[in-house]
Amino acid sequence: MVIAAVAAVVVSIRVETGEWRAPTKQDFVRIARRFDDKPSKVIYMERNGVELRPGDDYAATGISSVLSNAANKPVKTRGFTGGDAKWKSIMACVTKQFAPFDVAVTDQRPKDDKFLMVVVGGKPADIGVTDGHHVSGLAPFNGNVIPRAVVFGFAATVDNDPRAMCETIAMEVAHAYGLDHEYLCKDVMTYLRGCGTKTFVDADAPCGESKKRNCEGGQPTQNSFRHLVEVLGARKP
Repeated sequence: MVIAAVAAVVVSIRVETGEWRAPTKQDFVRIARRFDDKPSKVIYMERNGVELRPGDDYAATGISSVLSNAANKPVKTRGFTGGDAKWKSIMACVTKQFAPFDVAVTDQRPKDDKFLMVVVGGKPADIGVTDGHHVSGLAPFNGNVIPRAVVFGFAATVDNDPRAMCETIAMEVAHAYGLDHEYLCKDVMTYLRGCGTKTFVDADAPCGESKKRNCEGGQPTQNSFRHLVEVLGARKP
């Protein structure tokens, strides 16, 4: 058991740093934190280009499972090019989307590792997604919470439009908190169009993209608002 644990940490060091070396005490502490399954209570919005590597999601060190399924090699993203005014609008809108829940939205990089990162800017091709010309966002999703996820908002795909980018970011972040696509026109988790402004709606609805289906895990419906309250808690007055 001890040998297996050491081997796992050595492999993790290789993934994170590109080095093969003996682990230190600090390595064991850092790797243990990666398996903390508590949801991140900080959504960090990254507007600058960042270096990312493929692997199991860990925002603090720029490791992305989305990248594993795309380029599967290190990349440098392009960053947000829409200017300060549009960035402020996006920040205000995303903050409002998550205002009912016990989570902070910030564009100041946290000092610890307990955050989810939204990489904002560029297009899917920047990370090796060659068939995503109309894709405005991507996120890891397995129906469960992915605590330190790296999600993407491809602002250049929507010409840096604040509302479109805001709703895309809200959807992608919510995927990392375990929410499926929803077949409800006013909910931010929907692919349906012509719905006006979208939010997390407190209503049970079937899942689906262009048609209704069961949700991830087999449940017939989901309630995006109640799910986020359950995962994150309600914001205290």
